[in-house]
Amino acid sequence: MDFTLNLFTLNCWGIPLVSKNRKERIKAIATYLINASHNIVCLQEIWSEADFIFLQEELRICLPYSHYFYSGVLGSGLCVFSKWPIQDVFFHQWPLNGYIHKIHHGDWFGGKGVGLCRIKTNDILINVYCTHLHAEYHEDDMYLAHRVLQAYSTAEFVNLTKDPADISILAGDLNTAPGDLSFRLITELPELRDPFIERHVDNDNEGTCDNINNSYSDPKMVKVNPGGKRIDHILYNLNPSWEAEIINFGNPLESRVPGEDFSYSDHNAVYLEIKMKQTNFKLRPSQSVDTRRQETINATIKVCKDSTTTVMKSRKLFLMTGGLIFMFLLGSVGFWPNNILADVIKIIMTGICFYYIMMGTIWNRIEINSLKAGLSALENINKSRDIKKF
Repeated sequence: MDFTLNLFTLNCWGIPLVSKNRKERIKAIATYLINASHNIVCLQEIWSEADFIFLQEELRICLPYSHYFYSGVLGSGLCVFSKWPIQDVFFHQWPLNGYIHKIHHGDWFGGKGVGLCRIKTNDILINVYCTHLHAEYHEDDMYLAHRVLQAYSTAEFVNLTKDPADISILAGDLNTAPGDLSFRLITELPELRDPFIERHVDNDNEGTCDNINNSYSDPKMVKVNPGGKRIDHILYNLNPSWEAEIINFGNPLESRVPGEDFSYSDHNAVYLEIKMKQTNFKLRPSQSVDTRRQETINATIKVCKDSTTTVMKSRKLFLMTGGLIFMFLLGSVGFWPNNILADVIKIIMTGICFYYIMMGTIWNRIEINSLKAGLSALENINKSRDIKKF
């Protein structure tokens, strides 16, 4: 039996009051999807529930089944649209997801994670995972450990839930390029295949972010790398009883919304058309694949250990600074002049003191315990493989 899937993913950059041309772009995305032949669509950064409801109403004929993954303060931003019934849904929220005080980044408020929609059609079971990992934001990448553990958590979630699906699809803005540690974790642990490697399309225009053809790309980034970074992906894993042929793969959207001078989003879309057919051939992982996995896990353990050391140092700094401010405020009682300016200064210093003490106690413990949880799980993989050798 042959079966064809046509998948689409896009980070829609739908932040109310922040994203440029948001309403016009959401309408344009809906118009495109109405006229396209995609049967499963994964969207990220749909931060407004009103935008999801609008898309749901517009796509009710061509993609009648949908699910939005509610999470955090703002919602996860993740949603899935399907031509076929969605049988089951589940959302796994990551324990490490940025910092609450980094309001301008906003990842913590989204309660990010990975959502699963299990879709069934003609006795074929399809697992669709939609996700959006933490962004870098800076060259020093202060969120590396967060994103790496998000990638590991996503990889394990896919690995533990992909059976008994005939095909498992992971789609979304992974904020990680091929070769990066996070990408290696996601692809190697659950054995997810990258159709870009299997069918290379356009080497000079492969980037999905900061691409020269996107109207919202950062000019500085474009000048350094006109092709941009390939951080949005559709990856897949087949049940051993199936084999697949890549029919089409790439960016299906025009560089500009028809009739406008702006793109559909600040990211480029990705689509995959894949033809499946049943087979009796079963592929087994090679020894080189196991070796790469081991190297990836060891590298991840190192990142987590380094981050734990950094967090412990930060904890001491937070507590020492907060303690000094507290002692100053306590020791200066009765010496402050009785005026509004002094009262304002005291309120500000009290707020800073509270912030540092909270960061050095509750928030720091949450981060350390999350790092420890990831480390213990990764070290357990190493132990279990050592046991298998005997």
